[in-house]
Amino acid sequence: MEKDLKEKILAVFEDASIDKNLYSSSGLNEQSIPVFVGEWLIDRELKGGEWDDDVKEKVLDFVSRYIPKKSDIELLKSKLKNGDNVTILEFISPKVDLKKNETYVESSSLGNQKAFIEEQLLDQFPRLLQGGLWGAAVYNYQIDDKGGEVWLQNFVPLQASQIDFDKFAAQRLEFSLEEWIAILINSIGLNPEGYTKDKTKQVLLSRLLPFVQKRLNLFELAPKGTGKSFVFGNFSRYSRLVTGSISPAVLFYNENSKVPGLLTQFDAVVFDEAQSLSFTNPAVTVSNLKTYLESGKYAKGKFESTADSGAVFIANVQMDSNGLPINSKNLFKELPQILQETAFIDRIHGIIEGWELPRIKTSTLSNGMGFKADFIGEIFHALRSRVEFDKFVEDRSHFIGTTDLRDKKAIMRMASGFLKLLFPNLRDVNDVDFIKHCLEPAIALRQRVRDQLHYLDPEYKNYVITVVDKDNMF
Repeated sequence: MEKDLKEKILAVFEDASIDKNLYSSSGLNEQSIPVFVGEWLIDRELKGGEWDDDVKEKVLDFVSRYIPKKSDIELLKSKLKNGDNVTILEFISPKVDLKKNETYVESSSLGNQKAFIEEQLLDQFPRLLQGGLWGAAVYNYQIDDKGGEVWLQNFVPLQASQIDFDKFAAQRLEFSLEEWIAILINSIGLNPEGYTKDKTKQVLLSRLLPFVQKRLNLFELAPKGTGKSFVFGNFSRYSRLVTGSISPAVLFYNENSKVPGLLTQFDAVVFDEAQSLSFTNPAVTVSNLKTYLESGKYAKGKFESTADSGAVFIANVQMDSNGLPINSKNLFKELPQILQETAFIDRIHGIIEGWELPRIKTSTLSNGMGFKADFIGEIFHALRSRVEFDKFVEDRSHFIGTTDLRDKKAIMRMASGFLKLLFPNLRDVNDVDFIKHCLEPAIALRQRVRDQLHYLDPEYKNYVITVVDKDNMF
């Protein structure tokens, strides 16, 4: 990143920016600590000073002290039994048991130990019950006539300070579009200088769409090592990466614990390694999932719910000597049969060409200023509820050259996402910029879905989605 742009970011977004190289050079990524947590810890110790060996050691010491190893579980329990408070840095997501009239957490650092939570913490931090929070949890052990119980006595969240979206949107006007895209790429942990083609930039921006747009369903196919799991799993506390065999209880509703599933808790549920994906009770799970992908609603037993989480499927594909998928005509050929149904694929809004991205190398990691992950994560979350962007796109839906309802709705949803990412201040965009940077990339994402549908089932018409009256605008 150029020196002038680094200085400009720091001047405009002083409190919200950070040197993105600090996380990758800190060693925190090797300990599976999410970026938004790691940067919070670094900023806490840095306090505007220099990133030297002393500060780095303080950060690692903090992690070593408050993120215990699995071998420490019984030691921590013993400390609790002996009357000591135990402080642990971990993800806290309380569960409410209406039958027993109790609220509790299950601490993974204490071996999934059940711990009751002080009621005032729920009042103080309501987001604990809305998907959970990372933070410093203080546990103690209380004994009464019924025996001993572990309690979450105090909690200090790791989260951004109060955001000001209007200020953020106004500050966007200080940067050119090229500069803004470079900042966004750097903010997700990658070096924009390693992604010079417009095509690769669009792929990276496409990965961010579910963070800013409600109920956006994407599929990314890419070779190994292109960073797809890293972005979706570490960038924001509002996404959840799942893998392996997925049950209806995890996704939709656990009838035993009465806890709604992941789709109600996160902005994006990401199915990693989709080429190996399986479902327990597949008929029920896939049926409910297809219903949800279409309408945002589902029912499990007597429980009915609506949600706005997006579903993202990421899978590895084999590549040929030209850097293209071996099965270029049928991109889903290597995936499980349940993911090859046209009824499922049609509910996916866009397919991301992850094969356009280079393999991650040391030189492709961030080396300049960008947004703090927790800050931009909160901004993106706030953007999901800004309906003025959807209205802007709806007013220009006549530019979309298709009458197919699913195609049009998918394109509008993705175009709105690009608009939010690139032009958060709507005063800064005209129809020419909107078509080039928002609408055309959205059409390209949907066109791949359309092409796959026709190849798998000729009943789906084969046509090219165009921009209407484009030639008269340029």
